[in-house]
Amino acid sequence: MTLQFSIDSLEGLEPGIQSLYVEKDGKFFLDVTGHEKTEDKDKIPLSRLNQEIEKRKLSESQLKEFADSFIESVPEEMRDLIPDLPPGQKIKWIQNATQKGLFNQQAPDGIDTKRPAGKTPADFKNMRPQAIMAQGYGKQKK
Repeated sequence: MTLQFSIDSLEGLEPGIQSLYVEKDGKFFLDVTGHEKTEDKDKIPLSRLNQEIEKRKLSESQLKEFADSFIESVPEEMRDLIPDLPPGQKIKWIQNATQKGLFNQQAPDGIDTKRPAGKTPADFKNMRPQAIMAQGYGKQKK
């Protein structure tokens, strides 16, 4: 059997249960603590709440603009690497990626990348074998 919080009369209830009820304004209420309503002094006024909501929206929009400016600093071909995160986390991710050199342009590493560009190779077609060997021995490498 469940107890009701308020009833109109105590008729039909057992004497032990009747002692749990208290009469107020012609009705009988279960005598318990902790059910009282909170007073209005604990509530935030609606105008103050709306001001705080507007402040938060403004802050979030400014943070999004700041994150977008960070995205502009990333090279165009690498922007698809940026994950879809909230603006604050996106800024932190871009900063970490930049510090680790993810967006730095690196020269391709291959066979011809270390070849001196200004020198043309010698023409060995009309040279004698001794002259060809002298070409290699006559230079000192630094």
